[in-house]
Amino acid sequence: MKKKLALILSLIMTVGVCSMQVNPKIVKAADGIQLLVESMTTEQKVAQMIIPAFRGWESGGKWVDATTLTKEQIAVLKKYSFGGVIVFGQNTKEAGQTTELIASMQKANLEGGACSSLFIAIDQEGGYTTRLGTGTSMPGNMAIAATGNPDNAYIAADVIGNELSVQGINVDFAPVMDVNNNPANPIIGVRSFSDDPNIVSSFGSRFIDGLHNNGVMAALKHFPGHGDTATDSHTGLPLIDKSYEQLKKTELVPFSSAAASADFIMTAHIQFPQIEKETYTSISTGEKVFLPATLSKTILTDILRKDIGFGGIIITDAMEMDAIEKHFDPMDSARLAINAGANMLLIPVDMSSKKEITEMDNYIKGIANAINSGSISLENVNDSVYRILSTKAKYGLLNDDSLNIISSSSRIQPSADLARLVVGSKDHHDVEWSIALQAITSIKNDNAFPIAPDKKVVVLYPLENQKNSIDYAISKLAEDGKSVNAANITSVCTKDMGAAELEEAIKSAGVVIMITATYSAEVSNADVIHYLIAKTHEKGGKFIVLSSQLPYDLASFPEADALIACYNSRGMDQFPTGQPG
Repeated sequence: MKKKLALILSLIMTVGVCSMQVNPKIVKAADGIQLLVESMTTEQKVAQMIIPAFRGWESGGKWVDATTLTKEQIAVLKKYSFGGVIVFGQNTKEAGQTTELIASMQKANLEGGACSSLFIAIDQEGGYTTRLGTGTSMPGNMAIAATGNPDNAYIAADVIGNELSVQGINVDFAPVMDVNNNPANPIIGVRSFSDDPNIVSSFGSRFIDGLHNNGVMAALKHFPGHGDTATDSHTGLPLIDKSYEQLKKTELVPFSSAAASADFIMTAHIQFPQIEKETYTSISTGEKVFLPATLSKTILTDILRKDIGFGGIIITDAMEMDAIEKHFDPMDSARLAINAGANMLLIPVDMSSKKEITEMDNYIKGIANAINSGSISLENVNDSVYRILSTKAKYGLLNDDSLNIISSSSRIQPSADLARLVVGSKDHHDVEWSIALQAITSIKNDNAFPIAPDKKVVVLYPLENQKNSIDYAISKLAEDGKSVNAANITSVCTKDMGAAELEEAIKSAGVVIMITATYSAEVSNADVIHYLIAKTHEKGGKFIVLSSQLPYDLASFPEADALIACYNSRGMDQFPTGQPG
């Protein structure tokens, strides 16, 4: 009884007291959730701590994207009351289809006797990390910050949150709160708002507000910071050799500023040897590696929980990523993560085959056995499930509506018909276009633009899948009718073209626009661009370099007549469908 009373008092203190009046609904919910946790079996608790993926289905050597669920996937959703499911591009081809898929997930979960609805999560950051097949991409974080107006972060997230909520997606693994303080970073880059932690804080906080305006939960990532790495944790195990004091001055600033409003914080699979000194023998290399943040009690419990005071759900980045999967035994990584203070395990298994469903069975049994044997802390497990169900109660996701802080009926009700009208609507694309225009930054202009209507323009772009974007931009110029004549614009994909072919392509151009895209400070085709600039100048033309990704490449071309940064390139997706991030 004392323990129960302490839990209730703790929750009251967390939500605050207004004029000494306590909301009786919150007290009742807290008490009821505690009883709910106590009534659950160990296996049910473990499943509530897991968010799997259903990217597709593999059978007989054939793969089909999971736009609908197979009978095997329906059965596993009925069998286990998972905490949630994450969806990817393989699941979200079209708005109506996505809504119906998510409804079928929730239906199977409910028919299995679950006490709560599923978290349905997605990586919908904007920019090139965009999963919805027919959704509005919205400019990425660096582009939004380039506008100089934090309210644009709210406006962008409000559109994203609206499109997610009408489809039944209630968790966005966004915003990225990493400080991009390493130009050579291969994975964050334009996903970060800035290399200034205060700018990241202000824009990130407004992004959270925009999601919350639509009842969508926000997950900050990647704690304690992925911005100063030279390795991608999808493919390797990064290491940042910084002290806790150094992190507090930069990387931790945005997380600390937004911890009170965030629903989730996602961990980073990164080693911090000055902070976490415990090691593990890699199962693939046999070498000692430091426990990454995801598995570190020092980082998750001592720093994030105690020092920063985060009270929400700590979720791991995907446990299937190479940083974890290649170095740690699955049972060891689960044990270490839970004991470290992680509340939810993201994609320990992608259930896209009968074999993988069996792997999930074994995974849940293995964790349950470890809890029963005492090698995984039962106290941590109970705390995790309590936090998960409390968050669901806050958003009306418990099946017993008397325990919800807000009524389930007050949530936005997903609808396939409504989703088709809202997702990717003209109004939303107009917002996207407006923010994108505000983001464009002119670094240099030596009389290269505006371009006279009689000038012939050649646009050079690096990848074939950028053609639709180029054609759309030209069509917008035709609508505008105020500057360059769209009829005088020719676009050329430079993929696999040599210097001689490129010179031929621009021979009659008065203006050449070269679209570049780089994910680091290194520009792989710089020599070719210098050559084309010189050839354009020999004929009296103007050369414009338009940086479509990280703007660092512009420093390589001071001889160009104009330098423009726009910070995004939807044609340059690194992982638009499959890899979590």
